Amino acid sequence: MKDSIPSKKQVKKAGEALANSNSSTSEYKKAMQVLSIWRSLHTTPLNTFQTTLRRKVKSLNFYSPIIAQRLKRTPSIILKLQRFQDMNLARMQDIGGLRIVLSTVGEVYRLQKNILEKSSRFDHDLKKLNDYIHDPKPDGYRGLHLIFRYKSVVHPHLDGLLIELNRPDYIGE
Repeated sequence: MKDSIPSKKQVKKAGEALANSNSSTSEYKKAMQVLSIWRSLHTTPLNTFQTTLRRKVKSLNFYSPIIAQRLKRTPSIILKLQRFQDMNLARMQDIGGLRIVLSTVGEVYRLQKNILEKSSRFDHDLKKLNDYIHDPKPDGYRGLHLIFRYKSVVHPHLDGLLIELNRPDYIGE
């Protein structure tokens, strides 16, 4: 399987070809093949994160949490590459995303604290944290975004893939 994994350089080049409207048909086709592989590689980290988060919310006794995962759709990835000139496909943070809807802001911060504790058995590296609860976006959006760099003993060939804990959100309050 490791042989079929494109290098970060190949992924970056594929992203550039997909963003460029002047790419030849063969360049575009090859770029789409690389994107397809790159996108599918995020499935294992995504499943790992979902399993871990389901276990965590159960142990924290949250009231009816909703957890959903998704791979960003190919047309959305291409549009993002075209919309942001400096976007690098190899560093796109939201190809794999999880959303957790919780009942209260307190639950959001309890989960965040639990995930970030060294002893929590969540061994992935936090790359970025955006707290839109304390500092809402101009459009009024409130939530907490955490971007993690995946680490695995079982799947070291996937180390470094980025997964977005796509807004541990809340309803109410």
